[in-house]
Amino acid sequence: MSNIGILGGTFDPIHNGHLMLAKETHLQFDLDEILVMVSKTPPHKNKDDVTNEMHRVNMVKLAIEPYSYLKYSDFELKREGNIYTADTLTMLKEQHPSDHYFFIIGGDSLINLDKWYHPEVILEKCTLIAALREGVSNNEFNEKTLSLNEKYLSYDPDIRTLYTNPIDVSSTDIRTNIRKNIDLAQFLPDKVYKYIIDNKLYN
Repeated sequence: MSNIGILGGTFDPIHNGHLMLAKETHLQFDLDEILVMVSKTPPHKNKDDVTNEMHRVNMVKLAIEPYSYLKYSDFELKREGNIYTADTLTMLKEQHPSDHYFFIIGGDSLINLDKWYHPEVILEKCTLIAALREGVSNNEFNEKTLSLNEKYLSYDPDIRTLYTNPIDVSSTDIRTNIRKNIDLAQFLPDKVYKYIIDNKLYN
């Protein structure tokens, strides 16, 4: 049996905040590997607003090169139609029943988990690792964890807290500031920053 983390996202672009999240999860929960799972354009986003899959995949591969425990995954990119976390976890468990999955989210996502597609399936199929982030208080975070544990008790939820010092940056900030010619090298892996400049992304 392997303990496998999943860090999913559009990664448009992947940045040091994502890598910090992955590194701290690996360290605190002693995972065998973490799948960095690039998603298709989310159902609620316009395809024209999301960078070409090829570029997003290339940036992820460059970013995770130094880390042997980080593995690129195209599991969601290969599938047709709308992609939901509950379906991804169900399919992974069907294909690898002996593996245990740890799905990594931010505290803001934990607060809104009830609004996700079939949250009960997510809680049943994996251990949920939620990172404390600015904008979500400890009390709010703990109350939501307690609420989810009570509401979905029959699904035996396992929600754990990831303690980390988040890097205050988002992919949206990076795209916006690159258009303004602001130097963001400190927030991006060197090879990713070079890739963005060389390919004139986000201009």
